[in-house]
Amino acid sequence: MARYKIKSIEKVAAPEGATNSRWYKFIIGNDKNTITNLRAGSEKEIRKFASDSIKRLNEKYLTHIKFKTHKPVQENMLAHYNY
Repeated sequence: MARYKIKSIEKVAAPEGATNSRWYKFIIGNDKNTITNLRAGSEKEIRKFASDSIKRLNEKYLTHIKFKTHKPVQENMLAHYNY
């Protein structure tokens, strides 16, 4: 899976009833997924939030964790043990 990146950040009108007048829409995505979000704040705050979100997404989906698998115990191997 490709890494997530900021595709766009644009200032938008505040939702009805919002107390903060500075709202931005940002889009992050990769080759398979697109995430659109609305958030209040300065452009700098929005860019930081988007960057932090991307970092978490990339860590989640691009970190390869290998689990140690145990070989199944065969019954004939148990015959060597006295109970």
